[in-house]
Amino acid sequence: MKTATLGLLICPVCHEPLEYKGKELGHRLVRGVLRCLNNHLYQVKGEIPLLKHPKLSRGEFTWKVKFPNLQRYEEIQRQYWSYLSEGQRRADEKLMNQLAKTASKENLVLDIASGMGRLLLALSPLMGDESDLLGTDVDETPLRGAKLKLKEQNSYDKVSLCVMDGKHLAVKKQRLPCATSYFGLDNIPDTAEALQELTRVLIPKGRLVMATLWLEENSKSLSLAEKHGYATIATRNRLFKTFETTGFKLDSVQIYYSGNWPYNPMDRIPMEGDWFAHALVLAHRA
Repeated sequence: MKTATLGLLICPVCHEPLEYKGKELGHRLVRGVLRCLNNHLYQVKGEIPLLKHPKLSRGEFTWKVKFPNLQRYEEIQRQYWSYLSEGQRRADEKLMNQLAKTASKENLVLDIASGMGRLLLALSPLMGDESDLLGTDVDETPLRGAKLKLKEQNSYDKVSLCVMDGKHLAVKKQRLPCATSYFGLDNIPDTAEALQELTRVLIPKGRLVMATLWLEENSKSLSLAEKHGYATIATRNRLFKTFETTGFKLDSVQIYYSGNWPYNPMDRIPMEGDWFAHALVLAHRA
């Protein structure tokens, strides 16, 4: 993580400021400890702060896939894309490009549930040299893979990576002009809590630029999403209602692709054969 980013951060438990003690290199935190005034401690390992608390984030998703090198990272990406139709791949690429283009107008962006960093890779080259893109995930494993790819792409200097729980963001109140999510919010159980956290950290009129997955009411996929707590924004109407209760105002919606989900053993939701849609949603904090 870039040293300058530390001024944005707080303890996710008590919201007190953090002090860093450890190694720094090239204006980055490399290895050490972050401590708040109430003595909550968080490790920094390999330039990535681990800013989540085990009690707050107990039971959250953990990645089983490891990324020991760039070759393994690219194998996983190729495997996933191989299950998608050519039409869906093209549509998702257009959605990604538009999302990145829209968010690149900001000089400070928080990306929620970045995973393997697909949006970070698309967005970071478009941002200015003085910009800061903060990529986050509840698990450090995918961020390690994203770091490898960002370095290969030569855009890592614009990115800070940090382990955070989207429902307990380690970010100061009303500091961010923009937040993004490339299907990341869809993968956070009880998504309304994450959206409420975003209204806390976004400035008034701060933007939310997100790609989202919609399912069909009364479908098996939606029933499965409800069972595991992923249905809060899983339809157009549910998303709009959740925005109303969490302090967001909708600006625009554009569907980039819809159809029946193909066989894909790497995703549990949607289920094979069920209808789905991928949409780009723009909103702002009221």
